[in-house]
Amino acid sequence: MISRVQRRRDPSGLVSLKLLLVVLILGGLGYLGVKLIPPYWDYLSLQDPVKEAAIAYARSGKEAEVRAELLTRARQIGIALAEERVEIGQEGTMIVVRVAWEAPLDIPVYRRNLRFRIEKGVPAP
Repeated sequence: MISRVQRRRDPSGLVSLKLLLVVLILGGLGYLGVKLIPPYWDYLSLQDPVKEAAIAYARSGKEAEVRAELLTRARQIGIALAEERVEIGQEGTMIVVRVAWEAPLDIPVYRRNLRFRIEKGVPAP
C-alpha cells in the first residue's frame, strides 16, 4: 500500500520540468530586455537635448551652431544622427526641432529597424 506522502513525491521529474520552463522564460525575457532597453533609453536620453536645441535656436537664431551642438550631444549618447535627419525651423509662432533615426533590433529569427522621432517646440521670441 502506497502512503499519501509517497504519492505526492512521485512526480519529481515534473517539478524539474516546471523549473526548467520558468528559467527558460525568465532567460528569454532578460535577453529581450537587454536588446530592447538600450535603444529606448537612447530615445529618452535625447529628449532634453532636443528641447535645449529648440531653446538655443529661439535665443540665438544660429541654426548651424545649434545643429552642430545637437549632433555632438547625440554622438555622446551613442546615437549616430545624420545631419539631414535634424530639422530646425520656425512654424508659425513656434520654434520646432525634429530629429529622426533608426536603430537595428537583431534578435534571432526577428530583425527589424526601430524608428524613433522626437519633436520639440518652444514659443518663438
